[in-house]
Amino acid sequence: MGNKIITISREYGSGGRQIGEELAKRLGIDFYDKEIITMLAQESGLDEQTIKNWAEKEVSGYFYGINAARGIIPIPDRIFGARRKVLNDIADKGSCVIVGSCGDYILKDRDNIKKFFIYAPKEARAKRALEVYGDDLAAFPNLIKRKDQERRDYYNHFTSYKFGDYRNYDACFNSEMGIDRVVDIIEFMVKDD
Repeated sequence: MGNKIITISREYGSGGRQIGEELAKRLGIDFYDKEIITMLAQESGLDEQTIKNWAEKEVSGYFYGINAARGIIPIPDRIFGARRKVLNDIADKGSCVIVGSCGDYILKDRDNIKKFFIYAPKEARAKRALEVYGDDLAAFPNLIKRKDQERRDYYNHFTSYKFGDYRNYDACFNSEMGIDRVVDIIEFMVKDD
């Protein structure tokens, strides 16, 4: 197969994490998702809770502008700088699957990268989120909308791409076709290349 970097971007509740994890198992390569938070904390000098609080939050507003104007590097910018370093270090180690973290953008200039986007209808995402995360079903419509908006705002702020734009990926998949089927297709695409 050779050295491959696979990035999985996803809508909240679409199953992207499950797809990435299963793909990494099948290919026998490293998988990175939540582990990146610990690595970002080590690289940035911020604690893990701060990283979690700012990981995909809106990065504009009054205080953001004031800090930037005063020459103080805002926390989201510090985290994104650390994210660049961490993801490049991960990619330099060897084949892996990276979920989220703007990996598709940060690593876009590498020859050995395959980028995928996972989406699903809102109802399917709500059902999956309930099964996987145990979130309160009554909160799903707002929770999904809020999580998607946070990811979109963060991604669009720090990249020159638009979150979820099919032109930025090698392929996009509706996970309603089934987690295993999506993994089968991606595995074939990665091994065939």
